[in-house]
Amino acid sequence: MEASMSSLSSSVLQMDVLLEISARSDPVTLVRCAAACKDLRREIANPAFHPRLRLRRADRFMPRLFRGWFVQNQPNKVIEPPSFSDPVRPTEPSPEPFRSFLLDNDSIFEFYHPELAASRGLVALRSNTPESGGSPGTCVFNPMTGYLNCIPPPTINAQSFVLLTSDDGDGACHYRQVAAELASGRLKTQEFSPVDDNSRWQPIAKTAVAPCPQDAALLHPALVLQGDAQWLCRSSEYHFLLRFSRAQLQASVTKIDGICGEQLRGRGPGELLLVSDGQGKKPRLLVAVGLQISLWTSSDTDDGNGWSMQVLVEPESIHQGDVLSERLELRWFGEKSGFVFVRMAGANESSLSWYFMLELATRRVRAVCKGPPENALVYFPYEMGLSFWRPKFTRQLQ
Repeated sequence: MEASMSSLSSSVLQMDVLLEISARSDPVTLVRCAAACKDLRREIANPAFHPRLRLRRADRFMPRLFRGWFVQNQPNKVIEPPSFSDPVRPTEPSPEPFRSFLLDNDSIFEFYHPELAASRGLVALRSNTPESGGSPGTCVFNPMTGYLNCIPPPTINAQSFVLLTSDDGDGACHYRQVAAELASGRLKTQEFSPVDDNSRWQPIAKTAVAPCPQDAALLHPALVLQGDAQWLCRSSEYHFLLRFSRAQLQASVTKIDGICGEQLRGRGPGELLLVSDGQGKKPRLLVAVGLQISLWTSSDTDDGNGWSMQVLVEPESIHQGDVLSERLELRWFGEKSGFVFVRMAGANESSLSWYFMLELATRRVRAVCKGPPENALVYFPYEMGLSFWRPKFTRQLQ
């Protein structure tokens, strides 16, 4: 009996240690280790391992899921080939599989611009607005698998695109793209799925939004929490949070009042960014005022007044002597890694910009680079998703 209990405890401990190692490792490294270790390979090839790992990581950000940046310099309208920069080895050539993906799709950033929508390793890009003034098309890709799908424009005049993903339990990931337009107190949405309706946009759905000022507009990117899309919206009167459930076609509004509402007045779209907590349950709001970045967290009240503030970045911690600027742009939020990508604009259009990452969990600032003006450089962060790296070992290796 004692031997049996000892064996059971050892087994449980081994799995616990394995999950902890996996939670602290990047997926690529873990798969490489598994290829050289039969016991590790057997455990992570087990269909039950992947859900347990997701559950283990559900209550905190995992910085190691951040992989790096897509970079494409466009000096003097001379477009250089795109590349991928690994933060651990920034001076080395693009690692695989990014190198092969960019070789096959070297013009992707010439025609598509980061919509800053990403989920589980997928990235959505937005095409140039047609000269006819219609809605732009989009492109969804996964550089880890080589998947690429160019999607035609929706019927509505989309102000924002949302990428919704679902896991079938076998490590595969299915997605839907939602186009959204807010006008006259109604949210118009259209859905696109690559496996439904012969890959066509579905009919327009209209959802009442109240209260909603006539000039209210969606500020993209949207934040997806527990399957619902959430936008920060602005109007000439006030800002508010709009939560949309596509499953029920229902929308709810939370007006932002009080000190937080006053703080948002006059702020440009690039100075505001919705982020989540580590559990992906509640929206939080980043606000850049000059060179200071603050995090606003809502309470459980519904009156819009219950917001508390924490200063995450002080001006002296990021001031750059040769970048004479007092303006920050909050560019991107990684829902899994917890990183925020920030640009400090140069003093004028021809000045260098400074790019850095803010790690929400530790409030640390990590320098990325100094680069050309915004219109001369594509700089797009990328984080992996757990659903795309579950390894498939051959019978001989198992």
